Amino acid sequence: MALPQNPLKLGFLTHVSGADDPARLLRDTVRLAVAAEELGYDTLWVAQHHVGAENGRLPSPFVLLAAIAERTERIRLGTAVVILPLEDPVRAAEDAAVADLLSGGRLELGLGSGAHTASYTALGRDPEERRGLFARSSAALTSALSGRPLPGGRRLSPHAPGLDRRVWRATHSEEGALQAAAAGQGLLLARSSLRLAQPVAELQAPVARAYRDAAASPRLAVTRTVYPAPDRTAALRDLERGTRAWSAEMRPDTDWDALDGEELLALHTIHTGPAGHIARSLAHDPVIRLADELITQVQPGEPGFDATLSALRTIAHDVAPALRRLLPPSVPSQLSEVSP
Repeated sequence: MALPQNPLKLGFLTHVSGADDPARLLRDTVRLAVAAEELGYDTLWVAQHHVGAENGRLPSPFVLLAAIAERTERIRLGTAVVILPLEDPVRAAEDAAVADLLSGGRLELGLGSGAHTASYTALGRDPEERRGLFARSSAALTSALSGRPLPGGRRLSPHAPGLDRRVWRATHSEEGALQAAAAGQGLLLARSSLRLAQPVAELQAPVARAYRDAAASPRLAVTRTVYPAPDRTAALRDLERGTRAWSAEMRPDTDWDALDGEELLALHTIHTGPAGHIARSLAHDPVIRLADELITQVQPGEPGFDATLSALRTIAHDVAPALRRLLPPSVPSQLSEVSP
């Protein structure tokens, strides 16, 4: 299996979540994107949520990314993810094309099926059918983006050249990873696990290996919660509340109280504490060693704008350089430089 040959890119993901006024949250997300570009991040990713799922406040990611595009010049803009079974695939392709053109070809289109049952119910879809819906919608969307005729013979307008080669798939399974590889898509691996069997990094390692073995031109991005803090005990306490609430919402049938705080954060592969501690923890993550991009985020938890901006700076200035030094020699130049 060929290991990544290019420097590992550094991204930041926000779920646009919190108790603040939604207009303020959206404006603050634009400000964070501008700061991320100034700090040297390669990519800014946003997550789509319907009906307030996981406390997320962004049902329309392409609208927000278009606003960010007008305030930035270099940073790539990604969706992680658009919940495709809840979208009309041709309409999603149209919106993605417009956002891509406004950004100058910087859109990275991440797609997934989601796991929030209430979102499916609210939008009149059957959550039990999400895998089939995703397969059909994904085929229709990528066909439209590639310029093939739509039903009736017309073609997607406007056309965004190259966007069909910047599609990513989020999955938890080897089957999904192999499908992404066969389609020439990138693979997005999430930060969290909804299973109590083993930590998410251990669950994802065989998925990542299967994808890298099968893909002709692999693009593998892994998301991890990175929450720098001088006092790890206090950080664990803050993160535990949000992580436990998120877990209970997504899997109410699971006894999450059976896990203490340390066990819960370890299961979801959450990295917190001083920068050096985080870097050492990330360096031991087997999936990161196979990835082309590390996407960091501070959720679950609601640190607010100032704390999130501080985390962005610490990750860029301290965590990333320390991680670069700790990565094994067999993975050359794994982390791209960020601004000092």
